[in-house]
Amino acid sequence: MKEKLTEIFDLEAEGKYNEAYNGYQKLTLKKPDDFQIWKFYYFFLWSMLEDVNQQFNKKIDLNKELKKQLQIGVKKFSSLSEFNFIVGYTISIFPYEFGDYKEIEKKSKKMLKIATESNPDNLIYKMVFLGSQTDNVNDKEYVEIGKKAQESINTEYRGNGLLNEYFKQVLKR
Repeated sequence: MKEKLTEIFDLEAEGKYNEAYNGYQKLTLKKPDDFQIWKFYYFFLWSMLEDVNQQFNKKIDLNKELKKQLQIGVKKFSSLSEFNFIVGYTISIFPYEFGDYKEIEKKSKKMLKIATESNPDNLIYKMVFLGSQTDNVNDKEYVEIGKKAQESINTEYRGNGLLNEYFKQVLKR
């Protein structure tokens, strides 16, 4: 499995998004209950919608597939704090991709709260949750947690793949 994901990450890095999509499709069929595969695939779909949707084969409806994967994730992985973090984060950034803006935005904040409460020692989750609660990026607690979370970010997202690359860039303070 790790070998196949590495191949997909290489395709992502090379900008071969249709091929990466096909790789994820095959891998999720082989291992439908593997959260690691699911999270990278879900994040891939989310990032493709925002970054390169026009480069995709016309037969691929990324938004429909993203929503399908979200429903699969809710059924299979909603008890995992990492699931709640990733989905809560992605929904909070682009809530309009998922439905009723106001309703879905509330859901994203709830998911970030669940992730933080179920894993209170995770500084990354706490930083993102605090950020979702304030418009003030200079909030003292938020800034302090952000500084403390940097080492965790370097460790947690040290691998390859769009998910790791994205969080290394976005969460660095």
